[in-house]
Amino acid sequence: MISAAMVSGAAFALESGDHALQFVSSEDGTTQPYRLYVPSAVANQTSLPLVVVLHGWGVDEIAWFKFTPVKRIAEEFGFVVAAPYARGNWWYRGPAEHDIVDVVEDVRKRLRIDPDRIYLAGHSMGGWGTWWIGSRHPNLFAAIAPMSGFDPQDFVLNCVNLAPFVIHDQLDDIVPVSFSRRPVQRMAELGISHQYREEIGYGHASRMIGENLPRVFEWFRAHPRVGRPQRCAIATRVGQRNRWLALLKTETWPKLARLDAVAEKNGHIRINADNVASFALHVSELPTSSGVPLRIAIGDWQTTLSATKGWAVFEAHGAMDSPKRSGPKQWSLAYQQTLPQQAPVPAIHGKIGTRLREAHANGTLALVVAEILRAYFHAEVCVLDSDKIRVAAGELTTQKLLDAWVHPVERLARIKLTREEILGLNESISKGKPLVVPPAESLPKRRKLTVILPTLLAAQIPDWEKRAEIVSDSLNETLCELATRGR
Repeated sequence: MISAAMVSGAAFALESGDHALQFVSSEDGTTQPYRLYVPSAVANQTSLPLVVVLHGWGVDEIAWFKFTPVKRIAEEFGFVVAAPYARGNWWYRGPAEHDIVDVVEDVRKRLRIDPDRIYLAGHSMGGWGTWWIGSRHPNLFAAIAPMSGFDPQDFVLNCVNLAPFVIHDQLDDIVPVSFSRRPVQRMAELGISHQYREEIGYGHASRMIGENLPRVFEWFRAHPRVGRPQRCAIATRVGQRNRWLALLKTETWPKLARLDAVAEKNGHIRINADNVASFALHVSELPTSSGVPLRIAIGDWQTTLSATKGWAVFEAHGAMDSPKRSGPKQWSLAYQQTLPQQAPVPAIHGKIGTRLREAHANGTLALVVAEILRAYFHAEVCVLDSDKIRVAAGELTTQKLLDAWVHPVERLARIKLTREEILGLNESISKGKPLVVPPAESLPKRRKLTVILPTLLAAQIPDWEKRAEIVSDSLNETLCELATRGR
C-alpha cells in the first residue's frame, strides 16, 4: 500500500519527457517495464493527475506512445501518463492485473500524484483491461475510459463511482459494438453515471483513440474522485472493499455476490445484498449528516447504528431460498475498530484439484482442463483455445484458478458437431489450431459428436446459437467449483 508519508515526501526525481522505466513485481518479484510521460507542468511543484493507459493484443508498452498522440494531449492537459507492459497478451489477468497496481505505486514514488485524480484507459484488450481492473480496484481510480473493449458482464456494478466514458465504433469487426452497448445499457438500468460515444468509420483502428483523447482527458479533468460517495456497490466472487463498503464473505462460492448501498438524505442507508454472508460499513466515512441517527435497511430487516466510528459488521442468518427456513433473511450487527479480515476462498483439494495442481506443475494444464470439462459436461470431445489458459508460475492456488482462462468471454457451450466442423475450428485471435481432446484424428467421421467448447470457438460454427446449449457462464467459475469441492 502507499502511505501518506510516501506521497508527501515524494521528490521530483524525473524531469519532463518520455522515460523507459522498470519496477519489481509485488506478485512474483520479476522486473517489469513500463513507459512514463511526464508533462512540463511537473516544474510547478504541484500534484499531478495520472492516466494509466493499457495496450491491446500483440503490442507492448510503447504502443500508446508510438501510435497515438497521447503524449501531446497529456502535455496540453498537464497529465502524467503511464503505459505498462503487463506481461504482453495476458488480458490483464493474474500477474498482469497486479502489474497495473504496481505501476501506480511506482509512479507515486517518483512523482507527486494527486490520489483523487488517478485514471485508467485502454483500447481493445486494453479496453477490457480497463473494465476489469477498474471494477476490481474501484478505490484506486477516479474514472475510466474503455475503448473498443469487451463486456464486463456482471462486474459493471462496481463502476458506480468510476464515471465510465465508453467509446466504440459501430463497424468494429474485431470486438463487436454490442460488447460496449450491453454494459452501457446495464449502467443505465443501474443508475450509474457514464458517457457513451459511438463512432462510425474507424473500425478497430487506433486512429479512433487519438481523435477521442481530448474528449477523454476533458472527461477525466471533470471527474476527480468523490470523497464520500452517496452510493457504493460491489460485485465480486472474493472479498472486496469499495470506499465505505466492504464485502467480507459470500454465501455460495464461487457464485457472484452483489452489494449495493445507498445513503439517503433522511439518514437511512438502504442496502441490497445478493449471495452475501457478511459485509461491513466504515461508519466514520458514511456520507450522512452528523447527529442524524443512521437507520440501516437490508431488504426487510432494519436496525439503527449506535457507533460513530470504526466498522459496523453485518452477518447473515438464514437464507430466503433455503427450504428449511421461511421469511426474510435476518442479520446480526457487531462493531469493530478495524476492518475484519475477508474470508479466505476455499482451498484446492480432492481428485480434480490434485490433477490440476500436478498438470500445472508439469506444463499440461490446458490438456487436463479439457479432459475435466469433457467428463463433467458428459461430452465426447472438448475443444479449447489452449493459448487462453495462462497461470503464473508457482503453486496453483484458487485465486490463480479464478483467472486461469484469461479471455473475457468465459461462457461454455455444448453442441453437436461433425469431425469436419471440429477440424475447421481455429483459435480466436492467434488463428492457430485449438486443442482437441481426444485428438481430432481419432474421432469418427460419420456421425455428429457432443462437443464442449468456449463460445469464443463456437461462434465460428454457422447458426451456433440455435444449435448450442450454454452450460456455464464462466469457465473459471466451473473449474474453481470442481477443484474446491473434493470431487
